[in-house]
Amino acid sequence: MNLTVITPVLNEETFLGLFLERVTSFADEIIIVDGGSTDNSIPIIKSYMGKHNIRLFSNKQGTAYTDEWNESEVRNFMVDQAQGGWIANIDADEIFDDSLDAVLPGILAQTTAHVLRFPIINFWKDLRTVRVNAPNDERWSNDIIRMWRNGIGIRYQDQKHHCTLKARDSDIWALPSELINVPLYHYHYAFGKRFKFNDNRRGDVNLYDNQGEPDWSFRHGEYEIRTTPFSGQHPRIIRNHLGI
Repeated sequence: MNLTVITPVLNEETFLGLFLERVTSFADEIIIVDGGSTDNSIPIIKSYMGKHNIRLFSNKQGTAYTDEWNESEVRNFMVDQAQGGWIANIDADEIFDDSLDAVLPGILAQTTAHVLRFPIINFWKDLRTVRVNAPNDERWSNDIIRMWRNGIGIRYQDQKHHCTLKARDSDIWALPSELINVPLYHYHYAFGKRFKFNDNRRGDVNLYDNQGEPDWSFRHGEYEIRTTPFSGQHPRIIRNHLGI
């Protein structure tokens, strides 16, 4: 059973080389929609297209993370394009643990689960610190659906950004699922700029004007920003790239 990875992109030059090196090692097809990148994202993607099954599309929508930005439209377009028997939504700043490669053929061949859940590890301020759930802010250390069986009506709900999945006739969580004990690591806040334009809607890093460096000591008024030391091991591609 083959796998299509779908990925929206906007100015991801920091992560794209690492992301593509990793997903091309296990995906049969990669579909990317660029939202109007002005950095080196497109040349990086094109450098992989001759060697791998990568399909690149463009959909420039305006200012990111505003009402001009329709994330569900982009993601559902990729779902419609996917030719694999399974679909995985992996963002450009996310890397699967090395252990995925050994278990992936088996989990895609199984016939019982329609959706596959994975633990997500969200790094916060550096590669040694993980952000975890806190009261009123339970979004950081949950198991999340990142793979599902294609062709059974799973799509994204009509939401502008941070859109969620839905089943054809029921809640997505009502479908048969399986938790795969393979972490997905989210590096957005760990290295590089650690912050993207207009990506502070929740006020967690105190940069409402989108300028300057994140304030990692900032205290949010509505919830605690709770962290814990990272006790695992980064994927090989991250260790090699950063020399850790």
